[in-house]
Amino acid sequence: MCDHTVKHLTLIDELDKKIIQEMGRGINSYDALAQKCNVTRSTIYRRVNRLEETKIITRQTRVVPNFEKLNRIALAVGINVSQKNEQEVIDALKKCEDIKMMWRTYGAHNLILITFCGKVDEGNKINKLRAILEGFTVKSFDVCVGFGWEKMDMTPF
Repeated sequence: MCDHTVKHLTLIDELDKKIIQEMGRGINSYDALAQKCNVTRSTIYRRVNRLEETKIITRQTRVVPNFEKLNRIALAVGINVSQKNEQEVIDALKKCEDIKMMWRTYGAHNLILITFCGKVDEGNKINKLRAILEGFTVKSFDVCVGFGWEKMDMTPF
């Protein structure tokens, strides 16, 4: 862990963790957070402001769409690219607005990404991703097509 990460982690206590957990579950009103955390609204206000100022959290208004009702599915893609052009591949993939999440990873793949498409458009989406990767050394390209969203939890603790 790098020094600045350790510094940020020492800035948070159990109440901060609880606030982050509840906000990650979608609770964002100060009153609701205060009730869940068993503290005053002003305590929540001060804590959330400090968490934002130290860049431990970034508050944004988010919704969780019902992918099934929207006739959308997720594609999880694992890519193993040569380390010599890993950053170039990442830069090329970042330009693709269809990619919603991307991680550098260790293990079978050094990149994992998530994208969404219509239930009958999987092949086109996969081909579009392959086209972006043309010209790069790609050791593996594995796709899992999600057909049911079982859980989403963006809480870190």
